[in-house]
Amino acid sequence: MNILIADDEKGIRALFKTYFLNELSDSAVDVVVNGVEAVDTFRAGNYDVLLLDLNMPEKSGYEALIDIQEICREEKRIMPFVIFCTGFAIPEEVEKLITDKTHYSLLQKPVTYEQIVATFKNLK
Repeated sequence: MNILIADDEKGIRALFKTYFLNELSDSAVDVVVNGVEAVDTFRAGNYDVLLLDLNMPEKSGYEALIDIQEICREEKRIMPFVIFCTGFAIPEEVEKLITDKTHYSLLQKPVTYEQIVATFKNLK
């Protein structure tokens, strides 16, 4: 499984990285700190799962998602599963997206290791 983590919080990035090392050791994980880097890294790679913080500098996780969806349409790529993370109120447009549990999920910060485990069990 190829995973792209986009979060500006070092602690959250470390928590996810620990999970992947312990539970999904055969995964390849790339980590970026903002939405602009997420879009650029996605364009250059091939990912099965995106973890997008909704509140990042330069470009939010939702704004990055819009760009990534466009890349998938233009390049006829399969849209990866998206896990949004936020410690704030959930924007209305994201609320609508996460009703589609086959393509989207949401983790509320502070995120626990157990929540990550449960989210990824649902993906398998």
